[in-house]
This record gives sequence, C-alpha cells and structure tokens, in this order.
Amino acid sequence: MKVEEPAASFPARVPASPEVVALASELVRKFSECFWFRHPEAKVRYEDDARLVVEHLREYGDKRAWAAAKELSRIKKSRNCSGRLI
Repeated sequence: MKVEEPAASFPARVPASPEVVALASELVRKFSECFWFRHPEAKVRYEDDARLVVEHLREYGDKRAWAAAKELSRIKKSRNCSGRLI
C-alpha cells in the first residue's frame, strides 16, 4: 500500500520591481564583504532576495551599508502595495 505524503505548501515568490533589482544588485557588488556566502552568479530577482540583501547589509555592514539598506528598504516599501514590513 502506497501512502501519499501531502505536498509542501510554500508561498509563491513575488518578483521584485526592476528598480529594487537594480539597486539590490548594485549593493551586493558594492558591499561584497556582507555577502560572503553568495554564489557569484546568483541574481536578485524576488522580494525575498531583496529582503536578504537588506538583512545582510544591516548585520555585516558598516555605517555606509546601513544607509544603503535604509534606502533599499524605503524603495521596497514604496513599491510594495501589500504593506508588509521588511
């Protein structure tokens, strides 16, 4: 008798706006020391990718990285209609 396991339910990934993708990608290059774990060919494409950029700039960055994270977060919020916090 074969027992079927329920399929995992993951929320759909939300694509990030082109402006968010461009800024987040630039910040990953500029503050590469904050993204030591990241594969060189990885791309920022989704909202959760951009959220990870903000988190790592804040956790591993200096004052300039914090300011950059604030700007990226501001742009994300202005592009996010759902009102979710980052």
